[in-house]
Amino acid sequence: MTLLFGSRDPLTGLMDRASLHQTLAKELADGAERATPCGLLLFDIDRFKLINCGFGDEHGDAVLKEVAHLTTSVLRPTDHFGRWGGQQFLCILPCTGPDTTDAIAEQLRTRIERNAVTVGFQKLHVTASFGVACFPQDGRFERRMLAAVEAALYQAKDSGRNRIMHASTMQQRIFGVGNLLDKALRDNRIIPTFQPIVDLGSGRVVGEESLARLITPEGRLIEASKFIGISQQLQLTYKIDRAIITHTFERCRASIAQTPPITHFVNVSGNLLRHPDVLAELLRLIQDYRESCERLGYRMPPIVIEITEREFLGDVRQARETLQPFVDLGLQLALDDFGSGYSTFLYLTDLPFSFLKIEGSLVARITEPKVRAIIHGIQKIAYDLGLVTLAEGVENPTVARLVTEIGIDWGQGYYFDEAVPLARSR
Repeated sequence: MTLLFGSRDPLTGLMDRASLHQTLAKELADGAERATPCGLLLFDIDRFKLINCGFGDEHGDAVLKEVAHLTTSVLRPTDHFGRWGGQQFLCILPCTGPDTTDAIAEQLRTRIERNAVTVGFQKLHVTASFGVACFPQDGRFERRMLAAVEAALYQAKDSGRNRIMHASTMQQRIFGVGNLLDKALRDNRIIPTFQPIVDLGSGRVVGEESLARLITPEGRLIEASKFIGISQQLQLTYKIDRAIITHTFERCRASIAQTPPITHFVNVSGNLLRHPDVLAELLRLIQDYRESCERLGYRMPPIVIEITEREFLGDVRQARETLQPFVDLGLQLALDDFGSGYSTFLYLTDLPFSFLKIEGSLVARITEPKVRAIIHGIQKIAYDLGLVTLAEGVENPTVARLVTEIGIDWGQGYYFDEAVPLARSR
């Protein structure tokens, strides 16, 4: 491999971000002049922050160095390779067409997946997600190429990780799913399914979470994971949120006399919270619902808005100002996906949360001693702050037993029940 510019990453010895920018600009200019293709790979080590959190920085650094070594052994002398930042790496493949770019990406993905990193007495197996873009098909300038490859990487991770996503394929998929989603929103075919939430001590169903689903014109039910990432890119997530929240309030209204009342959880995205007109509409809906409950002599059933950590990363003041009107109307807040890599304890101290939901991929690894210790620590902090803890992704009896032993309050996952449509959930 070649190094056109002298700036290096201190940990891996590879080209750093600044040097990669310069190299990419030069290669694209040369490619345009010579009318030759160029491939671009951006890859990200999956769940890397869990490695740092669970095993320590020493293990994380060892993983980065080993991935750098494996990648170097695969690339050709004419290729450029460097650390893009954090756990991300960028490969620039001059004079390389789409087929060769794809082959190199797959070789790298397989090599990383099959090689364990040994640190002390620990062996760590990691995977990586890849975004692929090609010049000139996916862009003729540096900014456009980087935007294309970064969007492809995002989609690879959002689609399940340890996979390769092509910028051109992604654009076709965005068009297809975006068209399906737009029609579903106009035809009121975005509906919730309801997954039970169980008190781990008593086994009683104490709540349910509304999960978005799309009904196709043929009547097939599509899970949110198949369209939510594209909805975020198309800035349509707030419309999905509005539809699911409206359906959830209709369900609450229909079960107003239920005894004892269960707690209804509903997700709210940062995209929705950046639409003041929709927020005002929802606040009016909540106010009307609350007043109708009071007229009938009932208290409004508990309703919880779930916010993920990443939605307001770094802006606690804005988060408080935006969420406080919901709390004033009697709703509660849950910090969702806690432990997914963006954790900031400022949210727990500065925002009025009542629930702390522990991210499912962390819960799934609870049989590992270090992960179990982390979850135990989360439970202790939540207890001291007076928060109810809820473990997501409880899939089997072993996980259910361990989260119960740790003292987690509530659980949710396929071990208890799947999310079911309205017709089956009553």
